[in-house]
Amino acid sequence: MKKHYLFLFLLISGCFSSVFSMQKNPEKKVIITYGWSRIQSHGSNQIAVWIEDARGNHICTLFATHFTASGGYIKRPLSLSEWTEKFNLKNASNEEVDAVTGATPKSGEQSFTWNGKDRSGKALPAGKYIVRMEANILDADKMFFRAEVRIGGDDQTTTGEITYSSPNLASGNVLFKDVLVKYQ
Repeated sequence: MKKHYLFLFLLISGCFSSVFSMQKNPEKKVIITYGWSRIQSHGSNQIAVWIEDARGNHICTLFATHFTASGGYIKRPLSLSEWTEKFNLKNASNEEVDAVTGATPKSGEQSFTWNGKDRSGKALPAGKYIVRMEANILDADKMFFRAEVRIGGDDQTTTGEITYSSPNLASGNVLFKDVLVKYQ
């Protein structure tokens, strides 16, 4: 009788550890790639890439252009206004801002990787997360990207959805295109 209980215990614990390891695979990452085309204009080329939880709460920022993050949002309040609010830029420390900002990207393919951690470096549980992007095409003209990704489990790829602050912008100059989000 004890052998049966031992066998059952080993079988159940093996199943749970297998499921747990699928959900909590620290080697897997979320990789975001896209084509970037700079526009030669004042009030353009600002971009932020960040992660939210399923409820829309900011988890971490992967990248934001230095101009906006280092005070440009005060000079131009429309510059990355959605990200600025989500990130709580007004109350962010210099270290937090420095950790995610960089120069405006040169035209070409861009890539960012998310390691499944929040902005303080804490590993997050398996589940659904949202990859977000916001870019200023020209002053108030903006484009956005949103894609759901489930961390934990099988590899996946999604193209998400690009939207614009005005529908006619889709046929003009765009800053990013061909966005691909991979969990692998």
